[in-house]
Amino acid sequence: MREVMSHKNGPVKFYSDVVKAKGTFLFLAGQVAQHADGSWAEGFEAQTELALTNLKKTLDLAGATIDDIVKVSVFMSDTRYGDIFNRIYGRVFTENKPVRTRIQCGLLAPECLIEIDVIAVVDSE
Repeated sequence: MREVMSHKNGPVKFYSDVVKAKGTFLFLAGQVAQHADGSWAEGFEAQTELALTNLKKTLDLAGATIDDIVKVSVFMSDTRYGDIFNRIYGRVFTENKPVRTRIQCGLLAPECLIEIDVIAVVDSE
């Protein structure tokens, strides 16, 4: 069970204020923009797309989907990429958005511009 709540009325946001969830929790390691061969995607937009693709593949391993995500943590090398990130993120999370935190920080490798980790909840078996 997953219920999205907000105490704010106003412009559309890219996240929810609260997600109430009941079920089996999945904690995913941070997903970056590395291809299976270890090479990095070039540029922030391509890295965001690949990190989200890798996230979807990882969720699939556990029998989950994007719709099961309740919390997203985004680590960015530079918050000036925020508008690009929100545009791409908004195509993936369209309704019942998870809660989200965006943080600017140093990352895994100099090539790494973004890392995304999530918590998801699926129905208990």
